Amino acid sequence: MKVRILRQVIGNVGGVSLRHYHVGQVYDLPPTLANYMVAQGLAAFEMRSQQTFPRPPNQERRRKT
Repeated sequence: MKVRILRQVIGNVGGVSLRHYHVGQVYDLPPTLANYMVAQGLAAFEMRSQQTFPRPPNQERRRKT
């Protein structure tokens, strides 16, 4: 399950260290760990199927004719 980390955490859960997960990053985690992190408010489910990158602010989406 893909989740986006919302808050930096330290410690471990079930022997898995949480220190290497960084705020703002998306990770594909086992369902049990993903559900735990979401329930604790540490992460949110990520529904996008692809990684997207922000568009520069002055670039238009529509093609000019």
